Amino acid sequence: MSQEYDDLQYVLQHYWQRYRKRIIAIVVILLVLWASGSTFYKVEADSEGVVLRLGKLAKTTPPGLHFKLPWPIDVAYTVPVNKVQSEEFGYRTLKPGVRTQYARGTEADKTMARMLTADLNLAHVEWVVLYQIKDSEDFLFKIGGERRSSPVRNAQELIRNVSEAVMRRIIGDVSADSVITIGREKIGSDAKVEMQQMLDSFEAGIKVVAVKLQTAAPPDPVKDAFDAVNRAKQSKERVVNEAKGERNRLVPAARGARDRAIAEAEGYAVRIEKDARGRANAFLSKLAEYEKAPEVTRMRLYIEAMEGVLAQVSEKIIIDRSVQGMLPLLNLDAGTTMAPSAGLSKQGQKGGGR
Repeated sequence: MSQEYDDLQYVLQHYWQRYRKRIIAIVVILLVLWASGSTFYKVEADSEGVVLRLGKLAKTTPPGLHFKLPWPIDVAYTVPVNKVQSEEFGYRTLKPGVRTQYARGTEADKTMARMLTADLNLAHVEWVVLYQIKDSEDFLFKIGGERRSSPVRNAQELIRNVSEAVMRRIIGDVSADSVITIGREKIGSDAKVEMQQMLDSFEAGIKVVAVKLQTAAPPDPVKDAFDAVNRAKQSKERVVNEAKGERNRLVPAARGARDRAIAEAEGYAVRIEKDARGRANAFLSKLAEYEKAPEVTRMRLYIEAMEGVLAQVSEKIIIDRSVQGMLPLLNLDAGTTMAPSAGLSKQGQKGGGR
């Protein structure tokens, strides 16, 4: 054993003496390559560089190529502070795009999406949380620590736990109808506020951009019944809207007819009143003239009355009471007089006697 050790030592000394310069050059080159690789680092456009010097925060750097002291003096990390990241709950996206492809839901996804509402009903809720890193130092060292595990993994786990807790509490305070129909926007906004408050209390360095409910539906066993109820509600709303439309059509027409009848009645009343006033004024005028000259006025009124009566008679016969022997006829239509027959004369005499 000692002989083999001596032989190995002899060989190493021989090669060292013969190739010493080459070995030193190779070591120097390796050290230079290692130093150059650990002294320059690149920060992407959506990220921020964080440099630790001997374990303490030294500086943060913007995007670009930067220099630092070699490891282990300086250690550089890049944090995507300008990138909007997402966490999905109840579903998984395989390939985003114009036609997004989703993975088949697993039992874990269904359990995550199944929630109890305030009215003790179950709802299937899928949602997504969009977030950004707002403080790189808190993100790296206050939610798990870079030296203990990955901060990205810690952030994902924290966001998932916080989001699930907040979402289950909010949905547990509202009814199933509100979750599935009209309350989705409010649930998302309330969840965003509460998640941000919890993450700030943990000093996670994370900003919640938005919380969006992707799907809110009843569980599969009761989905058909729920759809039937919704169809009935929609039918009811349609009938109510049609009735309101018919009412809106008929009421203005009835009001227009009412206003027209009122206007016609008012016009008729004004016309009758003015006509009566005119007749009364005319009668008063005639009375005043009659009082001035009774005989003349009486004759004028008689003539005017006869003009009105005779104008409506087609055949007119005028009897002169002063003639005793025969009854002359005045044919007013032809404009000539004619002698009556004997029968007419007798009748005229009898009439003249009267």
